[in-house]
Amino acid sequence: MSSSDAHSNAHTKRIAMTLNIKPGQIQQYIDLHAHSRPQVRNALHSVGIRNLSLWNWGDRLFYYAEYIGDEPFDQAMDRYSKMDGVSDWEQLMHKYQQKLPGSEGHVWWQPCQLVYYQA
Repeated sequence: MSSSDAHSNAHTKRIAMTLNIKPGQIQQYIDLHAHSRPQVRNALHSVGIRNLSLWNWGDRLFYYAEYIGDEPFDQAMDRYSKMDGVSDWEQLMHKYQQKLPGSEGHVWWQPCQLVYYQA
């Protein structure tokens, strides 16, 4: 069961992912998100992302969002990646992000598997 399929109703899917931030870079990453770009926030909203939050523990980041779109999540993220301002933001974030060991190809954020859910 993937994190995007687990315990979701027909319209909401919970998405959980993780990656690392390069050592010593977490505060800069936090500061950038404190002043995130409106066009990126609007792009995320337009593809169906709601209740997005980022959490950290040391240099590890955890991403949680709820997806309400009708198309598969991967297709929504592909549309998002082509929207105005998103590519520049993602390139900036990649300067701070570090793939987890075992990550392959272009995958930065690793999906997490839901272990337990309580409504």
